[in-house]
Amino acid sequence: MRQWVKKSMLSMMAALVPFTFAAGCTNGEESGTTPSTENKGEVYPENGLPKSEKVTIKWGYWENGYGREWADNAIKKFTEKYPNVKFDVTASPVIRNLIGTKMAAKNDEDMFDIISPSFNGDEGVIAQKAGLFEDLTDLWEREVPDAPGKKLKDVVLDNTMEYAQKVDGKFYQLPMGAYAVGLFYDKTFFEKNGWNQNPNTWDEFMKLMADIKAKGIIPITFPGVYPTYIYYGFLINQFTLAQQKGTLDQFTKDYRSGKWPIYTSPEHKDIWKRMEQMGKLGYFPEGAAALNHTQSQMQLLQHKAALASTGDWVQNEMKDSIPDGFKWGFMNIPFANKAGDPIWVQNGIGSGSMMIWKNKPDLVKKWAKEFNMFLMTNEIQAFNGKFGISPIRKDFAEKAENVAQLQEAPRAVLEYVKTNKAQFGTIVKDVSFTHPSAARATKLVTDMIVEVAAGKKDPMPVLEEADKLMKEAIDAEKK
Repeated sequence: MRQWVKKSMLSMMAALVPFTFAAGCTNGEESGTTPSTENKGEVYPENGLPKSEKVTIKWGYWENGYGREWADNAIKKFTEKYPNVKFDVTASPVIRNLIGTKMAAKNDEDMFDIISPSFNGDEGVIAQKAGLFEDLTDLWEREVPDAPGKKLKDVVLDNTMEYAQKVDGKFYQLPMGAYAVGLFYDKTFFEKNGWNQNPNTWDEFMKLMADIKAKGIIPITFPGVYPTYIYYGFLINQFTLAQQKGTLDQFTKDYRSGKWPIYTSPEHKDIWKRMEQMGKLGYFPEGAAALNHTQSQMQLLQHKAALASTGDWVQNEMKDSIPDGFKWGFMNIPFANKAGDPIWVQNGIGSGSMMIWKNKPDLVKKWAKEFNMFLMTNEIQAFNGKFGISPIRKDFAEKAENVAQLQEAPRAVLEYVKTNKAQFGTIVKDVSFTHPSAARATKLVTDMIVEVAAGKKDPMPVLEEADKLMKEAIDAEKK
């Protein structure tokens, strides 16, 4: 069996890598370079970039659960080292809308120099296929600033390059952190109620659900406004089921390559049958359609729900609302038939620290790449751990003080993985489908989540219809 699913304790943990920050103002300077008469001809020895030219980098950044302090720190450290560089940052939770508008305008000068990888639908994949962003594949061969003689590809966690998003074999964004998702809970609340904090099998898990519901508490909450959060405890178990059948290698190959059928594979259908079963038993919240992610997570913090389907960024995202005595715990939905069977946890490489608009001045792009590499240093990785962003450096755990800076929620994931000898895995595919039928299929399936979770809809007919659409998309893209 291939070993891509085996991870070290810190392998590919925590952060969804969209982030936000503020940076030094630019006093109206335009993006690009400004000649200077000072230190003319001098360059920085580590990268050969000129000290004499002032550069302002415009960044369109997506605000999310990781907050802004970690990014403020990265910019501060970078600009202290390279004082000729400034950042002009536009940050917003819906930055994708502004990015989309600028992309549609086709005005290279007005476009951000770098952006967070935040798009509507397949917009980003289409843009990358069209060559609108800079190819960053060569950065894997660059030396890491704090590890002379070592290339980036050699200092990151195993399989980072395999799991990082690429389009047509090229990397248009590099990860600088990772994330894990599943079910988070309050250990203190579980202890008070005597609930099982480590169910090892599906039957044990379903008993836990019944025990919680008997207390008049929602077993699992999720945000119906963003319904795919419910996937966090489920979709990775396609690999669990394949492993149980002894077909993991073939399933993995078919899954990664986007081989049809997608929605009606036996493993995928099993996922939905279990979700439907839990919905009929009332294990998800009523009125989920009206809940956004922070509201569903508040149900957890207020003990209206016992578990929340979310990511390990939750602690930082909800830091102002966490009650005294709350202790973060983690579990995944085990599909195991008996104790000792494999348990999988979904994690992955974050979608990227930045993407660089291709039609920008060369010097601006070079400095943007330099900042991307700077984010890989252990000093920055350690600081980021305070805000729920787990590192992707192999040598990060060599210093105990680095690990100590990780928040309690991501550490709870590590403890769960260690206790259960669990396997990390990702649900990413190596292919992307941009045909309209693929988007229609995704929408069909996403739109039924809340109804299935409420026990009001049979998912099988929708999955069949979605797979018909996917066949259309796959056949069309083969031509």
